[in-house]
Amino acid sequence: MCVVATCLAGPLLFILRNRAPVQSSDFGQRANDEEKYSASLVVAPLAKSPKYLKYQDGRQQVIYSTESEYPAEDVLSFISAELKKRGWKPLPQDFFNPDIPSSHQRGWTFFEDHTQKPWTGVYAWNADLENGSHDIVVYALRYESPDNSTRNLKNLKVIALFIPADIASKMKRDAVSSKGEGSPKL
Repeated sequence: MCVVATCLAGPLLFILRNRAPVQSSDFGQRANDEEKYSASLVVAPLAKSPKYLKYQDGRQQVIYSTESEYPAEDVLSFISAELKKRGWKPLPQDFFNPDIPSSHQRGWTFFEDHTQKPWTGVYAWNADLENGSHDIVVYALRYESPDNSTRNLKNLKVIALFIPADIASKMKRDAVSSKGEGSPKL
């Protein structure tokens, strides 16, 4: 399935814009009580150099790369199993854009990233999960393919973003109201 890059990147960029992290740490460092991160930020086995970030509003993020052949069934199965054990349930659609089905429903998507020279094909998997407290965790997985094929895709980038329920609710209200501002008034 081919989609426009902004459809895939838009929700994650919306979530991250205008807020700089207040602290970050490398995986493996001993964290004190103030530096604990959400258990929803699952790091796959053999991940390379996970980087953790905390934002002032309570959001937390981990970014890492790992080797996994496309379509990363091993990584997706591991993350899914870990999150299920911790009480997270997959959402069938994007939390902030309910008209967009999640990768839980549609699987991997493809788009050309024209911000890079030369253009790069990107295979992306994006989905949200929710726990009983209504916190949200967003997972975005990405392969880059110079020849736009899935042949020899092994370098996987993973971004996970934990959003506390109160912040997720506010962000969703803001997303809905911003959509309404662009609509013609009748």
